[in-house]
Amino acid sequence: MLDALGLTSGQQEVYLALLDGAPATAAELRGRVTVAGVTASLAVLETKGLVSRLPGRPVRYQPARPDMAMEVLVRSQEQALQQVRVLAAGLMERFRAGQKAVSSTEIVETVTTREGTVQRLAQLQRSARHQVSAFDRPPYIGGAGTNDIESELLPTGVRYRCVYDRTGLELPGRPAAIRDLVASGEQARVAAGVPVKMFIADDRIGLISLERSPTSDSALIIHQSSLLDTLIALFEEVWADAVPIRFGPPGTGTGTGAGTARTSARHPADRGTLLGLLAAGLTDEAIARHMGWHPRTAQRRVRELMAELGAQTRFQAGLQAARRGWL
Repeated sequence: MLDALGLTSGQQEVYLALLDGAPATAAELRGRVTVAGVTASLAVLETKGLVSRLPGRPVRYQPARPDMAMEVLVRSQEQALQQVRVLAAGLMERFRAGQKAVSSTEIVETVTTREGTVQRLAQLQRSARHQVSAFDRPPYIGGAGTNDIESELLPTGVRYRCVYDRTGLELPGRPAAIRDLVASGEQARVAAGVPVKMFIADDRIGLISLERSPTSDSALIIHQSSLLDTLIALFEEVWADAVPIRFGPPGTGTGTGAGTARTSARHPADRGTLLGLLAAGLTDEAIARHMGWHPRTAQRRVRELMAELGAQTRFQAGLQAARRGWL
């Protein structure tokens, strides 16, 4: 519970025993706890300001007010972490100087395990200060394709631009997850045939999946180089041609009858939602679930909208809608 303050489990037990009971001597505390080294634990707790000695003999210890004592320790930890950040900046200068002599073959790292890939992807995203650019496509590690770190970083001001492959939008729950990210600030687009699964942080480091197996365990880490510049240019090209994803609130059309759905689907907001779902590549069944329509109603509305746009395919409908400014 108090590991973050640098306390061992034994020291924590001694401290909690004092909180729960009256002031006590070291001998009395030995009868309250199950750990050895009570005297040593009291010395550490006293140094950290968590306990103090009462006057008189034998020496009795009492706990300090937790709110005040913890606040001092937390601030001390924050100051130490800030010093680490300053140190990291200096170490980066040494790192850059050392990299000048690095062989061209060392600009790429290979990660071959699932745990390593997950860890490096987390590090890459958390290192971003401005933006993360991403290609998203199946298969996903763990199967879900969720990105909890993005949900954490979006409110902090880190910009996310993601291009989703249409095939990923067919997975159960995926459209709803993307809708939540878009609502949080993600800029999302969809394209057919996204070339690779990729993340790039601040245009200075990238990760691409090797996708050698359905588990996507292996990945390449690309450091600043002409290779990374090429990946950045590839992202910008695909991003420019991709169709923006627009989702309205779930269940926008709540009626299941043809008349109700026909009326609501002609509302501009509902038409924009339907176009966004079409551009995202959702099936009629998925559109029906999202809009709260009967599947036949969704089929009819899709046909009507495609005819209005003069599109032969659903993806063409999204492109035409984007060109007309409907998305």
